[in-house]
Formats: sequence, C-alpha cells, structure tokens
Amino acid sequence: MPALSMTRALVVHGHFYQPPRENPWTLQVEREAGAEPFHDWNERIFAECYRPNAYARVFDDAGRVDRIVNNYRHISFNFGPTLLQWLEREHTITYGRIVSADRDSARARGGHGNALAQAYNHLILPLANARDRRTQILWGIADFSRHFSRAPEGMWLPETAANHEVLDALIDAGMKFTILSPYQAGRVRSIEGGEWSDVTGGRVDPTQPYRYFARDGSRRAIDIFFYDGPRSRSIAFEGALSSSAAFIDHLIRNTDDRTQCVSVATDGESYGHHTKFGDRCLAHALVSEAKQRDLWLTNYGQYLEQNPPTMEVEIDHGPDGLGTSWSCAHGVGRWFRDCGCSTGAREGWNQKWRTPLREALDLVRGHTTALFEEMGGTYLTDPWAARDGYAPALFDPERARDRFFEQHAKSTLSAEDRVRVLSLMEMQHHAMLMYTSCGWFFSDISGIETQQIMKYAARAMELAKAVGAQPPVDGFMERLAEAESNRPDMGNGADVFRKFVDTARVTPSRVAAHLAMAGLVDESVKLGEIAGYDFQRVDFKTRQHGRVKMCTGRVKLEHTMTEAREELTVAGVHLGGVDFYCAVNDHLERAELAAASDKLWKAFTTSSVPKLLKIASQEFGGEDYGLSDMLPGGAEHVSELVLGTLMRRFTEQYAQLYEDNRRTLDMLGAVGFELPKELSVAAEFTLGRRFEAEIRAQNESQDIRAYKRAIELAEIIAESGYRVDRSTSSTLFTQMITHGLYIALARPASENWEAVEELMELSDRLGLTPDMERAQEAMYEAVTSSGEVAGPEVERVLVRLGLSPHVVGRGESS
Repeated sequence: MPALSMTRALVVHGHFYQPPRENPWTLQVEREAGAEPFHDWNERIFAECYRPNAYARVFDDAGRVDRIVNNYRHISFNFGPTLLQWLEREHTITYGRIVSADRDSARARGGHGNALAQAYNHLILPLANARDRRTQILWGIADFSRHFSRAPEGMWLPETAANHEVLDALIDAGMKFTILSPYQAGRVRSIEGGEWSDVTGGRVDPTQPYRYFARDGSRRAIDIFFYDGPRSRSIAFEGALSSSAAFIDHLIRNTDDRTQCVSVATDGESYGHHTKFGDRCLAHALVSEAKQRDLWLTNYGQYLEQNPPTMEVEIDHGPDGLGTSWSCAHGVGRWFRDCGCSTGAREGWNQKWRTPLREALDLVRGHTTALFEEMGGTYLTDPWAARDGYAPALFDPERARDRFFEQHAKSTLSAEDRVRVLSLMEMQHHAMLMYTSCGWFFSDISGIETQQIMKYAARAMELAKAVGAQPPVDGFMERLAEAESNRPDMGNGADVFRKFVDTARVTPSRVAAHLAMAGLVDESVKLGEIAGYDFQRVDFKTRQHGRVKMCTGRVKLEHTMTEAREELTVAGVHLGGVDFYCAVNDHLERAELAAASDKLWKAFTTSSVPKLLKIASQEFGGEDYGLSDMLPGGAEHVSELVLGTLMRRFTEQYAQLYEDNRRTLDMLGAVGFELPKELSVAAEFTLGRRFEAEIRAQNESQDIRAYKRAIELAEIIAESGYRVDRSTSSTLFTQMITHGLYIALARPASENWEAVEELMELSDRLGLTPDMERAQEAMYEAVTSSGEVAGPEVERVLVRLGLSPHVVGRGESS
C-alpha cells in the first residue's frame, strides 16, 4: 500500500444511470424517438458507454490496440438498480464484466470493492416521506447485494440530494459513506469539537473525508466525501477528456504531496456517451498516465480505512430548507417548482408545470398509502415491513415470492388473496416509480421522462382499482390539467396523459388479441411469456379459405408479478395484407365458446367478409381489435412477415427494370456520365439484393470458392461506382470471422487460423466492413494470458485484428 506522504490518492467516480424506461404494462422498453439507429436510449448509451468502458481500448503510437481495459476495475462506480437489471437481462456479458470488476477490485484493495449502491429508482429523497425514503434505501441495498454478492459500504444518493433526514436514514441502514457536491457542505470543525467554520458556497476542502453525526445525539455517523467541483465540472462539461495526459494534468494541477486525495465525480455517461471515446481517454489515463505520475489509484472504501476523517461536517439545507443537490442551484427546487433550473428549455419557456404534476402524484400516493395500510393490514403482519422486504420478490419473483409470503403473511393465503397482496405490493412499487427524478428534470411536461412517470401513476391507480378501490382519477386529471405545456400542440398535462399514457395501456384483452392476430401469421408459438404475462393458447382452430384466414380459441394469461389470471376467448380474421380483425370476450363459458365457434365456422366458407366479421363481433362480443392494437413491436413484426410478398414483387420489378436497361446504364457509366439517382436506384437496389442473396446462399461457408459470384458482383458494383448497402452482409461476416476465431482459439491448428485469415481477406475483396470488436477482444484475452503466438498465421491474424505485438504474454488482467 503506498504511503500517502509520498503519493497522492486519486478516486474517479462514475454515476451510471438511466431512468427506468419499461412500459409498466408490458415490462418492455419500447422504441424511442431520438435514439436512432438504436431501438431505445438504453441501447444507444450501452453501445456508446456501458460496453466500451468494459472493453476500453488503449492504443500504441502506431495506432494498434495495446491494451483492452475494464475501466470498472479502476474507478469507483454505481449503477442505478433499474439500469443494472436491464443490463443483466439484455447484455449479460457486459453485466458480468461490471460485476467481476467489483470482485477484482475488492481483492486488490483489501476487501473494498469499487461498486457503490444507489437508492432504488432515483427519486429525490429529501422530498420523499420517511417510509418511501427507507424503502428506497433498503431496496437499493438489496439490489446491490444480489448483483455483487456482498453488502455495500457506500451509497450514491440520486442527484446527491440530501438533508439531515436522508443522512440519518443512511446511518440507520448501515452505510459507511456517501458522496456529495462541495456546495452541499455547510460548516466544519475538528472531530474533537471546537469552533465551526462556514464552508458554504463550495469552500469545503474536497481532499479529505468528513464525518457527519446522526441528529439523535447517539454519535452514530456516516462519512462524506465532497468531490472536487471544478475538476469534476471540467470532465463533464469543459473538455477535460480531450486527451489522457491533459485529463491527469488537470486532476493534479495545483496539488502536491501534501494533498490527501483528489476525488472527482460525474455522470458515468461522460465516458463515451457525452464525450465520444471518453472511455479510451479514461483507460489510458488510469492504467498509464496515473502510474507515471505516481498516483495511488484507489476507491473510497479503501481510502477511508487508511485515512479516517479528522473533521466533522454539517450540511447545508438550501434556500427552501428542504435539502440540497448537485444539479439544482436552489436546493431541490428543480423537482417541485419553477426554480429556474432546467435542461433543454427554449426562450420564453417555464417549468410552472412541476408543481401541479407533483401535487397530482401526491394525490395518488395519499390514496394508495391509505389503501395499502387498510387492506394490507388484513393479510400482512406489518404492511410497511413487508414493503421493505419485497425487493427479492420484485427482482426474482419465481424464487423469492413464496419466501416473501412465509415471512410477512399472517397466515397461508388463498390464490385470490395472494393476487390481492401482490397487486398491493406492485401498486406501492409503481407509486414510488412515479417519483423518479427525471420526470421533473427536463424542460417540458410533454417529455418522454415525464410521460413515463405518468404511466407509473396510471398503473398504480389501475392496481388500486383491481383490488376493489376507487382511485382518484378525476382529481388526478384535474391537477394535471393545471400543468400547462410550453408547447401549444401539447396542451396541458391531462392532454399529454390522454395522448401518450392512455394509448400505452395494455389490457389482458389486448394481449389476447395480439396473440390471436400474431398466430394467424405464425402458428408455431403455443405458450410463452409476453407483455408481463405467461400465456397459453388453448383449443385453437385455424383455417384458410382463399385469402381469408381465421382462428378461434382460448387464451390463458397469468401476470408474472401479481399472479392474476385471465381466460379469454378470441376470434381472429386475417383478410390479407395488413388487414386484421379480432374480437375478444372475457366471459364466455366453454359451452358458449363451442356454440359461438360452430356458428362462425359455418359462416367461414359461405358468407361474405362483412357478414363474417359481423358474426364474429356478435358471437364473441366484447372488444374489437386491429393491427394498430397489437403490442409494441408486434405490428412491425407482423407487417414485415406480411409484406414479404410485396417486397418480392418490388424486387422482381426493379430487377426487370435493371436488366432491360443494363447495357445503356453500363455504357453511360463507361463514358463518365454520372447517372441521376432515378436511373441508378434500380441498379443499386438489384445488385445490392443479389449480392446479399449470394452471401446468404453460402450459409456461412468458409470455402472461398463458394463466393465466386459474390466477388464478381462486388467487382461490378465497384467498377460502376454504385453505392450499395452492405450492412447485412458485413454483419454476417462479423459473425463468421468471430466464430472462426473462437474455433481457432479452442483448436489452434494451422488450418483453423488460415481459415480465419482467408475470411478476412475475402471480406476485403467483397468490400465489407465487419465489426472486429468481439474477435479482437477474444484474441487479446487469449494472447495476453498464453504468453505466445504459435505460428506466422496466428501472428498475421493478430495484426489483421489491429492488435499490437506487445500484448503477447503480458499476463495482465484487463
């Protein structure tokens, strides 16, 4: 362990967070505008930040990859629980790198891992009531322990928002430390007592930790690190990530060996999403530049063990007396009033909508609180203790739900009572999700973040209704109507709710209709999980007559979180193309279904389409649905299947147009005439489709001779100067090269390495641009651990992948 009298400590903290984006009805993240070409913002930021920081490249002077660094091993970090759950579900390998980084850092730093916990869904704790504050902290701890298999030492507070009550709650939960903005410090003195010194306005010394004592006089305490404000701001907003040397220079400027610790904290997204290649700058700075400057790269837990605080601190409570944060100059005003702080506001805009929005949510919380206490008390020994202990059942329902009831139910519950209790718990879950801070952070009530928290409120009220209560929908909408949008086309909060929230609802009937209509295109799926339900299609009958296809049957649903069960009858009709119809009924008994089905099937081959649809509506009653009512993504998928025939016709017509005029186009090109887009589009489309078809036809063959026709097409395209989309073909070759490399690493025979090399050369001849990241990472891991490159063909692959020869045998963990 370096002696601090000889070297300075450096702690870089990244707060990695995205708001929960899942539709509360489907439990899936839907396509989001602005995130293109990615499906949603989580996916975009994953590609730009979360994954790159798990595999950050450090380059040598020749531009070759010299190291691949897991940045999470070298920085202090926290991940928002809802984001980490998404990573666990959608990107398991990167998630694993994050978890292993904490484990590795704990081994390297005396048992102190780099990861910190975070209060659960990023609501502003000073504005929460005591019960919500406690549950948020306990759920954050439970989530952390599940991922990292240890108890957290410290906790990141959403927006670093704090007051005495919040810090006391952290102490109650056993947290050892937290991180705040220097502008949140009020006054300090020696831990032994004495005169206080005022340090408001960011004047606290950020190079040492401080001790905060609980307000109950017990001398229980939590330690606080105040990050260096100017240095952190330069990383986030002022270009400090332009180079690794400049980054480290900036962090240690005006410090000397007497400086205890340089501590900086920013959004983790600064490293790659906000600043392109910030992940690479960070990696080079930490594994190379920091060592050259003799800096002790550590984390807060390790530093505290060696350097306990000598100073006591009291924090500032802001102008409203409610608390302070790192992103609002007015304390915590940003989350309940028009304080002047905003992101993305245009001239003349205001945020007066924040107050009625919070009042509307407070109305829902008041109702759900009273309902939870009254009804929950019927079944649970202590409803609020049960909510605090609900986290395991929330994170892993199948495994932890029965244990939850064993611990908290007064007695063994019936299936109906289990549904009632789980509905109450989910009601409480959504009543906290609706306070996620991002709903107030931005400039207008019509933003997607504010729409999201309204959806949570709607779901909470829906669950209240499901257990027999009458939620305050009218009062909620009245308060939302007082929240005027800055955009005239959006109206007010109630208009935004009707436009974006009501249309996002997914009922069991809609799920059943989706399954019926999707089944008319793809009959293979009989059971599975969709939109938060386990489903089973039962007694389905499907027939086709001409272009009309019809089905009848039953759909059984069980909600994955509440165990609520539904059985619905459906009659679906596909009229061809994108024309669908489905009738859904939730109260037909089996005999009634049989009679209704018989009548409908008798009419199937004898009646006109209008009469057939009329009979379906009359016999199956209930609600009617069409293609636009399919679940998010479902209509798009079905349309792609249905439009396959149309695309084939277009392809044939383009091909015919190209062949009829090919000689003319070639001659014009030969004399240097630049074809107008109207003339070149047929050639580019046809050649592109043929090229892709040739690549696909080889079924990932590694026999180079099989690609003779594809090579010829690539040469024609190149000679003619056509611009052809080769992205799909490049993706196929990415998979082939990566798979081939895995085989060569597992069975390192010369012919396997030569096969990889030939695929790379073929890719060049075809004009493809495969993504070599995964292959590069696999090769790096193999050669850094093995200590040798066995043969010239392996060395050539190493070079083709852009790796430096110096990586061989380095024996370092990345």
